[in-house]
Amino acid sequence: MTRQGASQMKTSDWFSGFLVALCFAAANHVAAQNYPGKAIRFIVPVAAGSGFDVTARMISERLAKKFGQPVLVENQPGAGTTLGLATVARAGPDGYTIGMMLSPATIQQSLISNMGFDTRKNLAPIILIGWDFNILVVTPSVPVNSVQQLIDYLKANPDKINYASGGNGTPAHIAAEFFKQSTDTRMVHIPYKAADAAVQDLLGDRVQLMFGNVPATQAHIRSGKLRALAIVGKSRLAALPDVPSMADLGYPNIDVPNWTGIAAPAGTPAAIISLLHKEIATVMGDAEVRERITRGSTVIDVGSPEMMGKLIVADVARWAEVIRKAGIKGN
Repeated sequence: MTRQGASQMKTSDWFSGFLVALCFAAANHVAAQNYPGKAIRFIVPVAAGSGFDVTARMISERLAKKFGQPVLVENQPGAGTTLGLATVARAGPDGYTIGMMLSPATIQQSLISNMGFDTRKNLAPIILIGWDFNILVVTPSVPVNSVQQLIDYLKANPDKINYASGGNGTPAHIAAEFFKQSTDTRMVHIPYKAADAAVQDLLGDRVQLMFGNVPATQAHIRSGKLRALAIVGKSRLAALPDVPSMADLGYPNIDVPNWTGIAAPAGTPAAIISLLHKEIATVMGDAEVRERITRGSTVIDVGSPEMMGKLIVADVARWAEVIRKAGIKGN
C-alpha cells in the first residue's frame, strides 16, 4: 500500500469515527429533549417507611410534578442495599430506571462475591444528596467519659468490651473495626439481625458499646441511658450540639460517614444525567424537603455526578482494606 493510500485510509477511519461520535451525541440530545416520555422507576433499596424511603418519596413526588410523568417508588430491600441496586445496574440505560444508592453498597462490594454488578463500573452517578453520621455511645457501666478514656480503658482491658452492630458488614460494624485499627485496641463484635435489637441489648447492658445512628440513640442519650462520646465524623451535628466530633477530639481520620445518592445504569445519556441532577438538586433546595430531611442527623450536601463517582471508588478501596485487615467474611 502506498503512503497516499495509507493516509487516505487513516483519514477515512478518523472520519467514520467522527460520524459515529456525532450520531451518538445527536441521539443523546434527542433522547434528552424528549425525556421523560413515560413513567420513571425509582428503586429504593430499603424498606418502606424508613427515613431513606421518606426522602425518596419526597423527591419522586416533586419530580413527577415537574416532569408531568409518574415517578414510581419501588422498595427492594436486602443484601446490604445491593439487591435494589442490582435492578438499577441491569436496567436499560435510558433514564427510565434510577435508584437511591447508600454507602453500605461500597462495603458489600468486598463482602458479596456474586453481587452481579460493580458499583464502580455498572452505575452512572446522578447526584450526591447528603450525609448521615454514626455516633459512638457506651452504657453507663463503662467507666469512661471521653474517647481518650475509652482508648485507655480498651488498651488496659482488651476484649472486655462487647460492641453491637446491626449485622456483619453493616456500617456500624465497619466503623467499629476501623476505630479498633486506628487506635490499636480490641473489642468483641456481637452482631444482631437488626440495629433496633442491638440498641435494645445495649440499653440492657448485655453489650456495652455501639457505633449507632443518631435517630436510634438520641432519645436514650438525652435520658442518660446511653453516654455519647463522639460523632464519628469531622463536624458536630445540630441535633446533638454538645457531642464533639472525632476531629474536635484530635482524631480527624476516624471519619466514617454514611452518604446517600442517586444513580442510573451505566451508559445512560449524559444529557439525561445532567437533567436529572439539575431537577433533583432543585428539589433538595426546597425548604420543606430540607426541614424534613435534616430533623435527624442528615446533612444535605448536594454533589456532582463526578464527585459521587470519585466517592464510590474511594470508599470501595477504603472499606476493602478495613475488611481485609479485620478478616471480615460475607454472610
